[in-house]
Amino acid sequence: MKEKRIKKNSWVLLLGKKSYVVKVKGEFHCEFGKINLDSLIGKTYGSEIESHLGEKFIAVKPSIIDLLKKVKRKPQVILPKDAAFILAKTGVNKNSIVLDAGTGSGFLAIFLSNYVKKVYTYEKRKEFYEIAKENLKTLGIKNVIIKNKDVSQGFDEKEADLITLDLENPEKIIPIAKNSLKPGGWLAVFCPYAEEVGRVVKAMKEDFTCIEIFENLQREWEVSFDKQERSHLRARPFATFTGFTVFGRKIR
Repeated sequence: MKEKRIKKNSWVLLLGKKSYVVKVKGEFHCEFGKINLDSLIGKTYGSEIESHLGEKFIAVKPSIIDLLKKVKRKPQVILPKDAAFILAKTGVNKNSIVLDAGTGSGFLAIFLSNYVKKVYTYEKRKEFYEIAKENLKTLGIKNVIIKNKDVSQGFDEKEADLITLDLENPEKIIPIAKNSLKPGGWLAVFCPYAEEVGRVVKAMKEDFTCIEIFENLQREWEVSFDKQERSHLRARPFATFTGFTVFGRKIR
């Protein structure tokens, strides 16, 4: 059963003229004044809280995307649009086991942990491992196991439903990843550079089928109203290129 009441040190999203993701502890200071967060303890999510200047907010349970705004980002992270596409394309669920190579800040592992049974994530660089470990602790994520290990030595787990690769020379890891996937399991390889895609597909051809390559584009729009209250749509500046994702399913 999901928690209905707010506890001390839990995360809440304050929604008002602006939104803030905060931990329920002590006072929070913003442009709208001081907010006594301790007054939320024991109240239900959706309760109203007021700053000392009279500005009102409602305190709701934050989504995983809200929480990810609080993580430290050292290396480049896989953005929500790409992480969500991996989730939608592969169909992993609450019974799925995911292996993630190239933890970085832990962004993808944390995102997927909200939807799957368990994530095992590998990061060989000690600096990034420590950042990701701290992010997991900060958000209180329990179903992600992080390992400071080079996956070129192999994964410890077998029969995974999905393996994600976001690291240098991913084509060298594909034969290793294959051994830890269940038959029909998904491999998703994030390639920030076009020249990587060909090497990845070539490495997948023998043992994978349903190989597909995607660039996931996203454009945000905004609406404005003139004096006659007529609406006008305008596209915001187009997002920059983030990378390609190569998908395939293990057949042998």
